Order: sequence, then structure tokens, then C-alpha cells
Amino acid sequence: MKNIIKGLLVITMIIGSVFAQYTKGNTVIAWSKYKFKSISDVEDHKPGDRRKAFETFHTKRNKKAKRLLSSLMLTHYWTGHVRDIEQINEFRNMNEATEYSGNQAPLNQKTWPDKEDRQAAVSAYSKYLDSYHEDVHLFENHVKLEKKKKKGKDNPNTVVAVTTSYWKPLSKVEGGSAEEREKMMQKYFKNITMKNDKILSQRWVTHLWTGSLSNGYYPITLITEFASMQDADDLETEPKMFNEVFKSDEDKQAYGKYWAPASHEDIGLFWNQSYTNK
Repeated sequence: MKNIIKGLLVITMIIGSVFAQYTKGNTVIAWSKYKFKSISDVEDHKPGDRRKAFETFHTKRNKKAKRLLSSLMLTHYWTGHVRDIEQINEFRNMNEATEYSGNQAPLNQKTWPDKEDRQAAVSAYSKYLDSYHEDVHLFENHVKLEKKKKKGKDNPNTVVAVTTSYWKPLSKVEGGSAEEREKMMQKYFKNITMKNDKILSQRWVTHLWTGSLSNGYYPITLITEFASMQDADDLETEPKMFNEVFKSDEDKQAYGKYWAPASHEDIGLFWNQSYTNK
């Protein structure tokens, strides 16, 4: 019995380590959750103060945060509570994500060397936050399938949709292979995602140390940014482009056979507070 238990523990450790490793060159996405205080509970609040405090805090810190590659600050649209804040941060690797998380006070000192300036900025920001923190997700971001947002003079708030679909286990894909699957994903990305102007940015993220794996079905989560709800709700552009790229039934089958049918999940629809983003 002891040998059986030891064997099961070893198998569990091997499986866990395999799915906790990420491909060289990919990045790490850390998703955390915070909560706004109710405005009625914030002392000396004036209209516009909260935005000003958050913009100052994030933009100044972002310039000094070398380990932070990019960020999104998502707030309530059609998902969750009106006071929810979803913070999505990107790092080169787990080490840098851990170092960033554990060095907030030194980062504040670097951003505001003067003690009074630092206290004023941190106080103006933190007075709008409840004492709440939740680690929601830790993802691997596949940079070869990432569409980055073009930089411009204007930086209006945007809409971010988060969805999850599932790959079938390769053992259940007739005539399938990892090589062909990668080729199909790249074909879709290069010819549809990159050419669809309604998609401002998209992160293609997968299981790292978050979520669950069941019977070999592998979750693929898309974090997609749009200029407006109208663009996010567009159900015509992408299918039309798909039919133009994957023209024959054989082409469509070659792509579609890797996806589990009826497996789409809507995770969330958020406002992206672009003025805080890195």
C-alpha cells in the first residue's frame, strides 16, 4: 500500500510540474482582484478625484516598474460587482512576477523619493480601496499568438472580453498532431486576428498554476480588447474572415477538429481603464 501511495504521489508531482512549466519566450500573466470602497465611505471625495489618484499612481509607478511588461485594469461592465477591480499584469517569468509582488514598498520609494510626496500619492490612491485582495489566475501568455495594441495619442477606455474554449486531447483528434495544431492556430492568428481591425489587442493564455484540467481537455482563454461594445458584439466580421481564410470544408475541418464542441465559456466583460495601463 505504501508503494502504491508513493507511486500516486510521484505521478501527481510529475503531472503538476509539466503543467506548471511554460515555453521559453512566453510570459506570465498574474490576475488579481481588488475592490473599490463605496464613494460614500471615502473622506473628502470630490468628483474626478478617484480617477486622478489612480492615473497618477499607476502611470508614475509603471515608468519605474521594470519587471512589469504590461497591465490592464478592468472594472465592472456586465460582469461582477460594480466595485470590483480586476488587475492583469504581465511579467517575463515567475521569478520577476514574485519579485514585483514582494517589492511594492521599494517601488513606491523609487517612484516618489520624497517621503511626503510618496505618502500623499499612496494615501490618495489607497483611500479608494477596500482592504481586499484575491489571487484569481496565473496564466502562461503565448507571445506568438498575442496581438499588441497600437500606440496612439488618444487613449480612451476600452471593452475587454474574456472567454475560454477547450482543445480536445490529441488522442481524440483523428489524424491530428501537435505540429498541425500549432500550424492551424498560427494560420488563424496571422490571417484573422491580426487583420481584424476591431480587435485592438488579444492575449492568448493557458493553464499555468490556475484552473483545472479534466480528461485531457485543455482550456484556452482569450483576453480580447475592443474599442466599443458594438465591436465586441460583432458576430459577422470574424466568421466572414474565417470563411475567406479556411475556404474549403477540408480546411475548416483541419482547424475545427482540435476544438471541443459546445465548450465556449464567457468569463467576463469589463471596462478597461486605459489611462492606468502599461
